[in-house]
Amino acid sequence: MLKRTFVLLVLISGFSLVSGNAVATDMRVAPAAAPSLTFSPPRSSAPTASTTKSSDLLTPKQVKELIATAKTPADHLTLRRHFLAVAAKYEADANEHAAEAQAYRKNPSFMESKNPSGPGTAAHCDRFAELDRQAAKEARDLASAHEHMAAAK
Repeated sequence: MLKRTFVLLVLISGFSLVSGNAVATDMRVAPAAAPSLTFSPPRSSAPTASTTKSSDLLTPKQVKELIATAKTPADHLTLRRHFLAVAAKYEADANEHAAEAQAYRKNPSFMESKNPSGPGTAAHCDRFAELDRQAAKEARDLASAHEHMAAAK
């Protein structure tokens, strides 16, 4: 069991075993074989992708303060932009998880048969893609609510 755990840790960390010794490997792998873990912009053509910037994201403290004190249309529009940026981030994460699920389907591992919905499986990535899409929808709903509050003032 200990040897198997060591081998898994070595594989996860990007090393390979050569004669029982851990040796660094070349981390450049074809995208289908190893899913990317970097942030990428949303691939959809939704209006939120073109109207938001990472500078629109507020800190959690700023969001709490602004929600508690928002009185002007500008305050609500700031919150709208924040929630649209959050939605765009969740959509990008969902797309990334979907791409990872597709990569796992092309190259299934022993994990698929041992634990079909566990980490390192397509079902696991599909679940996170769906959760990210739901979170993006809720963020867009919040953005819409703040847009209506801004228009009502």
